[in-house]
Amino acid sequence: MTSSDRVAAQLYQITYLPAGAEPDVRTVEAGEVAAAIEHAGDRGMQVLVRPYTRPLQEPDTAKKAAS
Repeated sequence: MTSSDRVAAQLYQITYLPAGAEPDVRTVEAGEVAAAIEHAGDRGMQVLVRPYTRPLQEPDTAKKAAS
């Protein structure tokens, strides 16, 4: 996989919902979702799976202000 493929890879946010504890949130690639769900199931945890969109980068306004 090239670095440009990684940028375009679909990401998912996995939230592990253990009983009585703070949720653990991780971001994984599409190919890792099934393993994350299986891992949680083996430990009796529920998971919430959501598509993850990278935050948009704001344009660098510092360079424009200096001009």
